[in-house]
Amino acid sequence: PALVFLGSTFISYCLWLAACGLLAPFVHNNRLNAAQAQMSDQSSPEAASADSPAAEERSPLAPLSSGGVGGNSTASNVAQDDPEFEVEVAVDERESWGTKIDFLLSIIGFAVDLANVWRFPYLCYKYGGGAFLLPYFLMNIFQAVPLFYMELVLGQVNQHGPIRVWDICPLARGIGLAQNLMTYLVAFYYNVIIAWCFLFLFNSFSTTTLPWMKCDNAFNTEWCVTVEQYKNLTMQNRSAKYVLASEEFFERGVLAIHESVGLSNLGQPRLLLVICCMIVFTCLYFSLWKGVKTSGKVVYITATMPYILLSILLVNGARLPGASKGIKYFINPDLSKLNSIDPWIEAAIQVFYSTGAGFGVHLSYASYSRPKNNCYRDCLITAAANAAASFLAGFVVFSYLGYMSEITGKPVDQVTAEGPGLVFQVYPIAIGTLPVAPLWSILFFSLLITLGLDSAMGGMECLLTGVGDLIEKPLRRYKNVREIFTVCVIVFAFFMSIFLCTQGGMYIWNLLNNFSAGLSIIVVAFSQAIAVSWFYGLDQFCKDIKDNLGFSPGIFWRLCWKFISPVFILVIIVFNIVILMDSSSFLYFYKYTEYHPELFANRTEGNNYFYFYPTGGKLIGWGICAIQLGMIPALAVVWRRPSLRSAITGWWISGHVTRYTIRHWLSLGPMDTFPLDLIHRAWSKRRHGNKSNANASEAEDGDGNHKASESYPMTGSSKVVDEDG
Repeated sequence: PALVFLGSTFISYCLWLAACGLLAPFVHNNRLNAAQAQMSDQSSPEAASADSPAAEERSPLAPLSSGGVGGNSTASNVAQDDPEFEVEVAVDERESWGTKIDFLLSIIGFAVDLANVWRFPYLCYKYGGGAFLLPYFLMNIFQAVPLFYMELVLGQVNQHGPIRVWDICPLARGIGLAQNLMTYLVAFYYNVIIAWCFLFLFNSFSTTTLPWMKCDNAFNTEWCVTVEQYKNLTMQNRSAKYVLASEEFFERGVLAIHESVGLSNLGQPRLLLVICCMIVFTCLYFSLWKGVKTSGKVVYITATMPYILLSILLVNGARLPGASKGIKYFINPDLSKLNSIDPWIEAAIQVFYSTGAGFGVHLSYASYSRPKNNCYRDCLITAAANAAASFLAGFVVFSYLGYMSEITGKPVDQVTAEGPGLVFQVYPIAIGTLPVAPLWSILFFSLLITLGLDSAMGGMECLLTGVGDLIEKPLRRYKNVREIFTVCVIVFAFFMSIFLCTQGGMYIWNLLNNFSAGLSIIVVAFSQAIAVSWFYGLDQFCKDIKDNLGFSPGIFWRLCWKFISPVFILVIIVFNIVILMDSSSFLYFYKYTEYHPELFANRTEGNNYFYFYPTGGKLIGWGICAIQLGMIPALAVVWRRPSLRSAITGWWISGHVTRYTIRHWLSLGPMDTFPLDLIHRAWSKRRHGNKSNANASEAEDGDGNHKASESYPMTGSSKVVDEDG
């Protein structure tokens, strides 16, 4: 029954993606052609008279067919009433991907990252096994995929990065700067994780026992035990104060966290970690220095290798004793766990971070695509690949956790962990007991490195593209601007990462992990959805998609962009704020240490010591979050605009719409898709019938004036109806 439930849920999600990708464009085009044919048949002198200037004056709405709210085309017009503001057309010389597959593999590589391996399986176990897939796929459908699709369209249509793309709506310029700052802060600590992986990888090239499988290292304590010793202690109920060798290897051998007492004393940099960190940033530089021409070739390895390595590890893990017990914990559905709000919130957060929507990375990648590229197809393929990777990683992780439970004599729920505790402590010791352990260790940490490098490349490219668009014009006459700018960005990030390579670097890592891209990314994505669907307007956004992809988005996507996704994100924001403000003792990190006592432990006496961040640490965390989010409202008012009204209306061409209307707020875009097209056709048919009756019954009154009744559909004048179909 568990496999049936799991399989049916996954297959249903894949069928939804297939239906969206294969059927939607044809349905849209067929309905559009039918609507246009009917409108052509219904053309009449009365309809033609509605196109006259007098008819346009009578219409309560200005024509939108010339582009945008009030006739502005995307990133191609100049606001004539404001000489300070200028929207420049994207230059033809903009770099582009070598092939379409380069772009597709790049967005897949960024979407599939370490969270697929170290967080998704744990959430499945915690919230009902296979039952968690139900909220996971629902949140994918209604939240992650629509926002992902929106981001790809924004970048591809406007041919600009996350800052210049908001020339279409100056009110939202702060969103791009917030995204750039956020991705750069993430680079400070995310690349350190890859450095840890490199250090484990180098230690895997051993012809003898792996170093985290023994207790005779210089940094080990008297409480260190091997797997065999730990199993005997567990059987005697004496294992509470003892520590597995893999935990001490990570805490004391790699991090040396026992040498630091907290943020007040970070200690000395770890030389080996600094060297590994330098290797990571060197790889990033040579992947990015020539732009997408080089990074597009690197992803052929980094984006495909994880699936190959996961498959190899799964085949081996499924053969291990106890693997079936671990997989059972992963897939066994417990629907009662879905009665609380927690699994739904966690599922929303997981799909949000997993797809990477809101970071601006997909937007940056899409800006290098051809304007006519089918990004709709790429979006659906990436969503399917991301879900498949999470699904596959769950089987891999829990097959080895079941084996770990078998060799330690502990239940699966007591060896399960998430985050660094899983991939650097639990998993290595399970691999270390296998035959030819160094080989499996090399494969596993190579998997983590490829997953990490893809995401790190995306974050750096977001910053390089965003700022590069701003400096490209003034520095165009200089040579090698891209290479020099890339060096500056990489070198500065490396020096900042050295602070996380110190003995107390884990304290900074945890702080940045929770505040640099925690609440901030959720608020930024919410702001992006509101800016596009409410301020920029679905009329123009849907027109952009139709002009480039050849079909209009369906009613499902429009409802998600306008209402469903923003509401979901708003609920997540509220719950995140409640968690962060839960108590005066900074309960957020206290909960973290409950799940990960190994990160803040003084094992010299065999006792756990939970670290509570001081007031200064809390202020740093909240300060990072406030600076990022403060850019959004600040730049909406300050950026060279004399007033908020000017910031809102600066992108409109004068002479058309001069204010937002109720129709603009409620519009779901052109009525050229099901079921809007049916409503529109019925309305048009009724309107033309009313006009014919009115002309037939028209009569003079006593003063010699004529009476006539006319009605206008919600889409505006008949001219707009004819052009939009």
